[in-house]
Amino acid sequence: MASHVASAMAVTRPGPKRKLCCWSELPLDIMRLIFERLGFADFERAKSVCSSWQTGSGKSTPNNKIPWMIIFPEEKNYCLLFNPEDTEGKLYKTQHLGDDFAKSSCLATCRSWLLMEYCHENPLYILNLLTRERINLLPITSDQRLDSPILWIDDKTKEYLVIGETLVYFKKGDKSWKQIPEQLSGIRDMVFKDCKLYCLTNDELQIFDFSGEFPLQASKVSVGGGCVKLAKKGGRMRLPRIPWHVQAVRRRKNVVVTVRGDVLIVKSESPFMSETWNFKIYSSKGLEEIVSLGDEAIILDLGITVLAKDQEGVTSNSIYFTGDQINLDDTEIFVLNLDTKKVEKLPQLVSSSLSFSTVRWFLPSFMNV
Repeated sequence: MASHVASAMAVTRPGPKRKLCCWSELPLDIMRLIFERLGFADFERAKSVCSSWQTGSGKSTPNNKIPWMIIFPEEKNYCLLFNPEDTEGKLYKTQHLGDDFAKSSCLATCRSWLLMEYCHENPLYILNLLTRERINLLPITSDQRLDSPILWIDDKTKEYLVIGETLVYFKKGDKSWKQIPEQLSGIRDMVFKDCKLYCLTNDELQIFDFSGEFPLQASKVSVGGGCVKLAKKGGRMRLPRIPWHVQAVRRRKNVVVTVRGDVLIVKSESPFMSETWNFKIYSSKGLEEIVSLGDEAIILDLGITVLAKDQEGVTSNSIYFTGDQINLDDTEIFVLNLDTKKVEKLPQLVSSSLSFSTVRWFLPSFMNV
């Protein structure tokens, strides 16, 4: 009996008690490091741990790395936001975005900023859908067009740049819209990244440098020729009846800038009354075919790739695109898995009963929200 008591006493011998650290008592600097590593969904969950974490979250912003979708309900003064990494498929409603928002069309996005056109007339404005900050732009002249424009804006300085497909542009401080002297015919797609404008035509890729006071042509690459690769769609879908006089096949070219800054050319075909969609990816250097994107995924509407490895809601080695690229309604969102060669509709939005006018991808920035 004595030996058992001695053994017990040896384990519980007296001494200073170790102070256990409570999660709610973490230093603010440590808490901030934790929050800045979290995506939006985990960020929102972490805020509800305790009151001190709720307070600490106010000093941080989510580390968002994947694009969201903006859903534009018809004739409404707000948007719905969909986060692909949210496994519950929630739709987040924005604030009231202005009395004229319901009659405005979204022409382009840049992070949380939208380029809007009111009633398809001249009034143009840039709007932050999270903070509701608004920047009114000068109207374009009657001989200028703003087809498929590009929007870029700096969240901190509010420096901005708007570029139209006819190479007209307007930036902060300008007194009028300006024209890039080089004339390009048949521009198929444009992407702006790191002060460079990538313009893709049927036959060439031209790059313009906007880092100076005036845009300068940086390089030109021939991209003519090439074919497309068949990718069968998973499941069946009835395509709309197309009048006989409409062209039987719609062909597109898109330019994509990867995370590392490489430039890709994505060629596609969408035959009417067909259940196959055709894609092929080339490198702009030598036009070599790209058979795998590795850990990245293409967001075709934004002209970029994102890192998809270990990211909820985005599948690596895939192409994400909206329905207007296959002659369906703009509210349809699809993903082509290059490993399986199958195309599927994103199921999270299929069951929604809301009537949408359009859907766009964007990369939200939550700073100062």
